[in-house]
Amino acid sequence: MAGELVRVEYIRSGGVAGVTLRGSVDTSRLPADEARRLTELVDAVDFAALVAHPPAPARVPDRFQYDLVVERGPDRYELAVGESQVPPELRPLLDRMTAIAKGS
Repeated sequence: MAGELVRVEYIRSGGVAGVTLRGSVDTSRLPADEARRLTELVDAVDFAALVAHPPAPARVPDRFQYDLVVERGPDRYELAVGESQVPPELRPLLDRMTAIAKGS
């Protein structure tokens, strides 16, 4: 739905250096074009299906673990996925959230 609040909380942990990266964003605090882009990235992922049938947990040394909380209107999804299990449709959202967490 247009204008519906989208909020994403993001944690990337693990990796070679073991550094944790955190970020959160919601569309009410973004310029219109950025809010639209974030909404598109969230809409591209079927979070209900991912939560119902999550990728097998795969904590692998020196690989990243991604933890997400995605809220859109009344819907809320929590998902944890290892770097090697990231579905292709989720990668653009993770990349954008990594940039946000790094301040880019």
